[in-house]
Amino acid sequence: MRYDFAFVGLGKVGSALLALLTEAGHHPSWVVSSKPAPEGIPRHPDIPGGPAGAGVVILAVPDSAIAETASCIASLWKDACRGIVFFHLSGLHTSDLLAELAGLGAEVGSLHPLQSILDRDLAQEAIREAYFTFEGTQRAHEVAAGLTASLRSTLLPLKKEDKVLYHAAAVIASNYLVAIASEASALMESVGLGMKHLIPLIRSTVANIEARGPKALTGPVQRGDWGTVGAHVEALEKGFPDILPSYLALGRYTARLASRTWPAALAAREKLLERDALKARVDAMKARGMKVVFTNGCFDILHEGHVAYLREARALGDALVVGLNSDASVARLKGPERPVNGERSRAAVMAALECVDCLCIFGEDTPYELIAHLKPDVLVKGGDWEPERIVGADVVKSCGGEVLSLPFRPGHSTTGLIEKIRKP
Repeated sequence: MRYDFAFVGLGKVGSALLALLTEAGHHPSWVVSSKPAPEGIPRHPDIPGGPAGAGVVILAVPDSAIAETASCIASLWKDACRGIVFFHLSGLHTSDLLAELAGLGAEVGSLHPLQSILDRDLAQEAIREAYFTFEGTQRAHEVAAGLTASLRSTLLPLKKEDKVLYHAAAVIASNYLVAIASEASALMESVGLGMKHLIPLIRSTVANIEARGPKALTGPVQRGDWGTVGAHVEALEKGFPDILPSYLALGRYTARLASRTWPAALAAREKLLERDALKARVDAMKARGMKVVFTNGCFDILHEGHVAYLREARALGDALVVGLNSDASVARLKGPERPVNGERSRAAVMAALECVDCLCIFGEDTPYELIAHLKPDVLVKGGDWEPERIVGADVVKSCGGEVLSLPFRPGHSTTGLIEKIRKP
């Protein structure tokens, strides 16, 4: 069966689908676009006052505009929507975004080409090779099946509740694959090679996946060669700290896939560093374009307020470095009965926090010398400190960095906890 169809939006996907459906024998009634339409197809700058012969309308607009576009059509066409089939092309959202149209008697569905489309000139070829996924009404499903069959593609029905995970899978397989390849390329470039040298390996890996699925796994994790993995971790920690977290996360998942146990020695990175070692790590982070945040404190009895503050500080950049007052420093600042917990104990607790990337114990009354040594990109202090009064603000500002004061959560203090514990 051939359909009279219309498009709202002529981006890369919309333009390619318009051409492919026309080529397959369907009839384009009109398009809505700010761009010129193909010759012979009526173009409207805005939604027309009625369907004008279109029995199928495809909303090829950004996800953020789907509901608004559907609402506009509903308000203009009203009862004329009845019986018309409307699709949107979002991979994430369901046909619920077309609810206003469905309320007027329209048939609605989400129709998504499972393909990565980057180049307008190559979009048609990409869509020819794509699966399409669908969820929506029965009549919309019948029309979607007819359209995709005419393109010699396969339609895969989805449940509404499955669309988010479906879209997450697509993002991992496409966007994150690009990110992983970019990380590998950065490492190759550091030894004088590049992406082009990885392409044959990537192609053969994809071919192996197509042939054998998860059983295509090779490499040191699959073999249980933890010495090689450890060497990778050490090299990445020194020169590519931005890549290390994803290497570790993917390594753990790969170990599960290979039915291996990820060694505890690889799971726990050393976060407590001496001053010069910390300087080297911070310099490596900054060299890789990471924004380094610094804060300091005694953190004697860690409580909810501390954790909330540290998480907020970490969100200001790519890594959080904590300067931890030594026992002698705490005693000079807070009295001879403090700290309650020794510096090594406090450091161990801090290091266990995911939001803390590195820490260093300093013996001075203030962290000024440590800040001057590290030169972080962001200096943060909690409480009622004015930014200009924060110790080390002059150093950070002179290097073009930021100095911020974040409020502590009320009702949480180490002193209050100690007093509560001491009460009979």
